[in-house]
Amino acid sequence: MSSSSDAVGPPDAGFTGLEAAIVLIAFVVVAAVFGYVVLTMGLLFSGESQSTIHQGIRQAGSACMVSGTVYGVSSPPYDYLNSIIIPIKLTSGSEPIDMTTVSLRLTGPHHVDPIRQNIPLLTDSPEAGYWSIQDRFNDDSDLLLEAGEEYVLHIRLNNRQDCAPYGTFAIEIKPAGRTALRVERTVPGSISALTKLP
Repeated sequence: MSSSSDAVGPPDAGFTGLEAAIVLIAFVVVAAVFGYVVLTMGLLFSGESQSTIHQGIRQAGSACMVSGTVYGVSSPPYDYLNSIIIPIKLTSGSEPIDMTTVSLRLTGPHHVDPIRQNIPLLTDSPEAGYWSIQDRFNDDSDLLLEAGEEYVLHIRLNNRQDCAPYGTFAIEIKPAGRTALRVERTVPGSISALTKLP
């Protein structure tokens, strides 16, 4: 004889088609929400990275460049350079540079010297250890180096140890918050009153 429990059947024998569809839809919804969160975070971080990249390009693009021949100025007996003349202009597409925020530094194998701004800044004869704007071309009478303008910097040296014949030196011109321009030169074996520094 059979028992009465065999006649009724086992309770909850398995998933029905409807239950399987509900579970599948729940998994799809959870996966969609997770995917949305991941994509949103990725876009947020890529936006921040893009902003950082654009800021870096702006800073790098705001540098100045040498716009002509660099000269050394000396006096008898022509043992050292007394001054260095550097013409500069903006690189293409750069933002204006406020020349009152620019710092200069003279470096060489034997020393590193900051060079201070002369007061007044616009003069053709700065004090020893100072720099000035000797001349301006295509300017609009302010101290902003703008597109199309050229400024001639006069750097009067205090420490001339690396500015003797065959000496090497570099002048770093750094606008505030911008990329520095490094002008490296080697002094020729023969110095005159005005020596070209190629």
